[in-house]
Amino acid sequence: MKNKLFTTLVVFGLSFIAWNCSGDPASPIPNQNPAYNPTDLSSSAIVPVALSSSSIATTPMSSVTAPVTVSSSSVTSPVIASSSSVVAPASSAQKTQSSSSVANKQSSSSQQQAKSSSAKSTKQCNGQCYDSASDKCVGYHDQQTGPKGEKYAYNESCKINCYYDPNNKNCESMAASKPASSQSQQPKSSSSKTVASSTSNLETSVELKYISGGRSGKGFASRYWDCCKPHCSWPEHAHGNYSKQCTNKGTKESTDWGGGSVCSGGGLMTCTSQIPIIVNDSLAYAFAAVPAADGGSCGKCYALKFDGKGKYESKMNHSKLKGKILVVMATNIGGDVQQGQFDVMIPGGGVGLFNGCASMGWGNQGKQYGGLLSDGCEGDSKGYTARKDCLAEKCEKAFANDAKAKEGCMFLATWMEAAGNPTHEYKEVECPAGLKAQY
Repeated sequence: MKNKLFTTLVVFGLSFIAWNCSGDPASPIPNQNPAYNPTDLSSSAIVPVALSSSSIATTPMSSVTAPVTVSSSSVTSPVIASSSSVVAPASSAQKTQSSSSVANKQSSSSQQQAKSSSAKSTKQCNGQCYDSASDKCVGYHDQQTGPKGEKYAYNESCKINCYYDPNNKNCESMAASKPASSQSQQPKSSSSKTVASSTSNLETSVELKYISGGRSGKGFASRYWDCCKPHCSWPEHAHGNYSKQCTNKGTKESTDWGGGSVCSGGGLMTCTSQIPIIVNDSLAYAFAAVPAADGGSCGKCYALKFDGKGKYESKMNHSKLKGKILVVMATNIGGDVQQGQFDVMIPGGGVGLFNGCASMGWGNQGKQYGGLLSDGCEGDSKGYTARKDCLAEKCEKAFANDAKAKEGCMFLATWMEAAGNPTHEYKEVECPAGLKAQY
């Protein structure tokens, strides 16, 4: 019985030992090799395979399969993400919207361009300025007349310069015009450019063409307006080059060259259209009487560059005139005019030796020599502004019923700075078109 029990115990014990050695994962065998840890799946065994092609060649296939799959997946995913971000940063719908926005902008730009093109085509203001008062394109420095009788012009930047304002305040509200097209902002012609800078250097002017061997010298500018028929309107003096003459208070031109002057009982007189012409704030045109010894000067022109001084006094009014150029054209002579003196035709400037203005309906013409400016607007008690204001007021009263004559009178108060008898350097020049048109 004992033997049988012993045998049973032995068999049971051996079976138990065999069962424990069967490799059941629930009963791990103690680690016998400290260099190997089956639970430590560190990347050191996998990363070399994924990153190095040489590792793949030397690693058994059974060990490579999983790492290669994982490595390929990890490599492929970044590549796909990178490709997506580069090739398709936005959806096709976003692309379409973006393209549509660009198209809309281009369309808007095209509409604006078309509008500009239309304005340029309609106004044709290339190299000119658009004048809103007249709704037309005007040239640089061309004198304009506003709705209130004001006189103004535009410079090369289409900025407005107002020279004469019968209502005093109207010019203050006049806005500068903008060019009607981009072309009008392009560089002006060399002629216009030179005129603008001619105040600093008379010799470099292209607009003013000097006559080689022409007369030149120094002198001063006086003023007058006697209303008589001009010396150069008589056949014996004009020699075919007639100066204008008028009837009807200087408003209607006449070709009766043999007719008599109002200053000697006739009906012909000076045309009020021969008042000074303002080109810009440094250049102007006018007609003038020259010395009687220059009787053959009919139609000749001279550029007077003012030096900032006066023949009898030098005030701020004279210094303000410095550098300005007045181009005069001879239409008359004066027995009391000196060499180098140009007696500029300015309404209200004094009647001089003869007075044919009685029939004009004008007011007081001031002193016989010097006119309205010499009639209480000069003297040491009158400063720069006071002289200008005094003369402007007298012009308003004397020519209240004759806007054209008043405009001419205001030329002395504005462009000429109310400077009496300013001194100058003069040179003979070819006559500008603006003067020839009114001669």
